Amino acid sequence: MTASTWVILFTTEVITLGGVPYSVLMKVWQDPTARSALLGGDETELHDLMGGLGIEYDIKEYYRDRIEDPVKLDQHIHQILFDRTGYVGEAYTVRGRTLVLKDPGKIEELRNCPNC
Repeated sequence: MTASTWVILFTTEVITLGGVPYSVLMKVWQDPTARSALLGGDETELHDLMGGLGIEYDIKEYYRDRIEDPVKLDQHIHQILFDRTGYVGEAYTVRGRTLVLKDPGKIEELRNCPNC
């Protein structure tokens, strides 16, 4: 009973798996190259594929109504991707296990780009 409830909540995107919504996980799973990179732990290949698949954008769309501040939203999404795949966005650097913006000037750019 508990497992079926969790599956229903996950597939209807009420809850996520490690911060990743069902639709995004399925997008990766249905792409043979991305699936192979994910299962094989190939962080470089998975990183390269994410842009083409629109993964970052899709996760942002899921969280956009939950996290209104675009800077916090961007950092949250990149942290999820880093935690799950080792992906470090171009604008970020790793301190410990936390991503931080390399350039504090990027904050204004993120605030002024609502769909970034």
